[in-house]
Amino acid sequence: MTGYYNRIGPELTPVVRILLILNGGIFAIQLLLSWTVGDYLTLFFGLTPDAITHHYYVWQFITYAFLHSTQNIFHILFNMFSLWMFGSILENHWGGKNFLKFYLFSCFMGGFFPWILHLLGWHQGTIIGASGGIYGLLVAFALIWPNQELLFMGFFPLKAKYMVVILMLIIAFSGPGGNIAHMAHAGGAIGGALYFFYYNKLKSKIPSSLSLSRYLQKRKMKKWQEEMNRKIHVREEVDLLLDKISKSGMDSLSRKEKKFLKDASSQYSSEE
Repeated sequence: MTGYYNRIGPELTPVVRILLILNGGIFAIQLLLSWTVGDYLTLFFGLTPDAITHHYYVWQFITYAFLHSTQNIFHILFNMFSLWMFGSILENHWGGKNFLKFYLFSCFMGGFFPWILHLLGWHQGTIIGASGGIYGLLVAFALIWPNQELLFMGFFPLKAKYMVVILMLIIAFSGPGGNIAHMAHAGGAIGGALYFFYYNKLKSKIPSSLSLSRYLQKRKMKKWQEEMNRKIHVREEVDLLLDKISKSGMDSLSRKEKKFLKDASSQYSSEE
C-alpha cells in the first residue's frame, strides 16, 4: 500500500461488521439504562482492577472493550470509525479468524496492562472503551504498511510509522491516571505489536508438535479411535452371544451376559 488511501473508506468486512453491530447494540442498552435505572453494565462489565483482583471478575479483561461513555458520543464514534477504517483493511489482509484473535488479544492487553500497573501501585480507575483494541490496530497497520500516509488528527498527512511513534510518545508523557485510559492504549498497542510479531515472525518457527490446535486435533482423533475400538469389541461380544443363543437358547446366557446384551442393544438403537 503506497500513497494516500483516497477512497471514502474500505469495504466493510464480516468480522468488523459484527463488532460494529455488537458495540452499537451494547451502547444503545447503556443509554437506555443510564436514562432509567443507571448504567449497571459498566459496574459489572467495565474493567475495575479491584473487582478483578478481589472478586475475580476476569471477564472484564474483554468486556470493558465493548462499553463506551454515554456522556461523550464521540468516544464510541471515533472508536467505531477507526475500527471500520483500519480493522477492515487488516481483516482483508489477515482473514476474519486471525483478525478476530488479534483484535481480542489487543483488547485483552489493553485491560491486562493497567491491571498489572494497579497491582504495582499505580492506581487505575474503571476503564471502558475499545481504544485498547484500536491502538492495537494502529500499531499493526503501521508495522505492515509503515509508509502508508494517513491524516494525523484528520488534517496532517503523516506516514503511519511516524504517527504511531507520536501516539506512543503522547502515552509515555501522559503517565497513569486521568480521565483518559492512556495505559489501556499502551497495553493495546503492546498487544498489537506482540500479535504482529507472533503471526509474522514466530508462528512459522514453532514446531507443529507444540501447536495447541494440532494437539487438540490429535487428542480428538485418539478419542475417536478408542470409541471405534470399543464399538468393535462390543459388536464382537454381541455376535458371540447371538451365536450362543441360536445354538442353546436364551436360557443358556448368564445374568451378566443378558445384561450386557440388553445394554448393547439399547446403546446401538439410541445411536441410529
